[in-house]
Amino acid sequence: MKLFKTHFSVIFSLFTLLCSFQFIIYINQIIYNYEVYLADDYSIIVVSNEALDTDALLEQKPIIKSVTELDTSEVLSRLKNEVSLSNIELLQKSMPKFYTLKLDKFPSINVSNSLKKDLLKIGSITKVEIFAKTYNKIYYVLKLMNFIVFVFVVFAAIASLLLILKQTQIWTYEHQERIFVMNLFGASFWTKSAVLYKSAIVDSFVAVILTIAIFVLADKIVFVQNVFEELGISAPEFILHKNGAVLLAIALVVSIFSTTVAMSKVRRV
Repeated sequence: MKLFKTHFSVIFSLFTLLCSFQFIIYINQIIYNYEVYLADDYSIIVVSNEALDTDALLEQKPIIKSVTELDTSEVLSRLKNEVSLSNIELLQKSMPKFYTLKLDKFPSINVSNSLKKDLLKIGSITKVEIFAKTYNKIYYVLKLMNFIVFVFVVFAAIASLLLILKQTQIWTYEHQERIFVMNLFGASFWTKSAVLYKSAIVDSFVAVILTIAIFVLADKIVFVQNVFEELGISAPEFILHKNGAVLLAIALVVSIFSTTVAMSKVRRV
């Protein structure tokens, strides 16, 4: 029980810190995936009196991914029974051309407004509809969610780090007699700290394993999978060797740093 209490605080604090770090990566990935989804779903309607030079437009505006002319023949076919053929031909010649513009990323309100102004500067374009009101609300909701999660994670990480520092100080108190004796015999700093570093490294591995287990299991939950399917986006992927290595590096750096700080204070006493 004593051993459990000794290690629980560090393991739990590291686990909270690692989960917070991985969670903010997940949120950023979800927001990115949703922005990609919105970019695919988002289109700008352009009305032009003349055919547009699509190649030149794509070259001038790299944010535009594709330009597609809308087929107006279906609209004209509905008028065949009501309008003479000559009038339909005349209407077809005088009818403006309609285009849909797809962007390579979801635009902010400033980007979309700037793009609209630039398009309207083209002489043949008479109207540009960017549907900014609806999509910008979604954009700002995403950014607000990202900011709130980031602030929460920062506070959680700070609290976890303080708890780890506090627990490593407690470790030094528990081993102070051993450290005092080793000081008398002139033991080096690393020799005196070996037991504490070993505990810190073991706790780091345990915390990383628990964190990996949580996020791997989360990907298997049917409810989570259904939510992403309903949103039409892909779930963030937890790459075991890549994400696990990053989490382990963070855990080791934090635990070893905290142990070094605690032992440095003991050495000065």
